[in-house]
Amino acid sequence: MKKLTALLHGAKFTDKLLELKEKEVGRKLEAYKDEQETEKAEAAIEYEKLLHALACPNADYQEVLSAMVDCKQRIADADATLKVIAEIEEDLNEEIEDSDN
Repeated sequence: MKKLTALLHGAKFTDKLLELKEKEVGRKLEAYKDEQETEKAEAAIEYEKLLHALACPNADYQEVLSAMVDCKQRIADADATLKVIAEIEEDLNEEIEDSDN
């Protein structure tokens, strides 16, 4: 039995409600992953624009470089969050012994 199923089953949900709760948790995790992927993509696009901004003769290099660091940090944060979400998914999908038998 999956850990998520066991946890929800322990909360005494009916079978139908149990299935709905499992789907809801899955959808929320997927939505969270989508948010992080979007953040990562937006930061990468902004970073590329900033690279081109460095070529402008009147660019404020300190401001541009600071923004580039911010973009790279956003990408790193999104990657770290995606890794944590994957670990949570593994935890929830982990097989455990069914103690009801």
